[in-house]
Amino acid sequence: MKILIIADIHGEIEILSKFIEKVRGQEFDLVICPGDFTDMFNIPEGYSQIDIAEIIIQKIMSLDKPVLCIPGNHDPYEIVELFEEYGLNVHAVSKKINEYNMVGFGGASTPFNTKFEPTEEEIWEKLENASAELKGKFILVTHVPPEGTKLDRVEGGKHVGSRKVREFIEKHKPLIAISAHIHENSGEDKIGNTTVFYPGAIYERNYGIITIGKTIKCESKKF
Repeated sequence: MKILIIADIHGEIEILSKFIEKVRGQEFDLVICPGDFTDMFNIPEGYSQIDIAEIIIQKIMSLDKPVLCIPGNHDPYEIVELFEEYGLNVHAVSKKINEYNMVGFGGASTPFNTKFEPTEEEIWEKLENASAELKGKFILVTHVPPEGTKLDRVEGGKHVGSRKVREFIEKHKPLIAISAHIHENSGEDKIGNTTVFYPGAIYERNYGIITIGKTIKCESKKF
């Protein structure tokens, strides 16, 4: 299975459009978007964040591949309804693509009073509920990375990831944990046998490819 990761778009439609044309026709089985489709501080006059989100979703769907989405902390709560309308939502639910189950939860707690900021308790409860019936291999998709990895350090070295996401990984041992959010620390790490991965922000011309076979290969790429 080959997965294309498009993270942290932040409303940059022109950059996304160039990327979509670059990868159109390439071989992959699934597109996962782990949040921040929009940017609450960058909304063109005459548009709402939902307007921008819908334009972005339609561009990604034009690749004619299955797409799964969760919100980021910049996205309004109403974006989940948009995901549901288009059949793309994996926030607080599970979905199966090929032989793999996907479980997701979006948003992130920040000091900046952004739009989609769940509590740690909400993250834990909703992930537990969404994964209650799962059996076998699954992939976790969160906007906020797990605490205490290479992916959740901000400038100065402080870890700002989610403790509950990490506890969920330690308890349930997903095959892969995909995240976004901390733009300055993309890359790959491990929690036990779980691979954790963030390819970087698409608005900074970064994207990811995950190939799942006998082994797991995570690639951060530039375009």
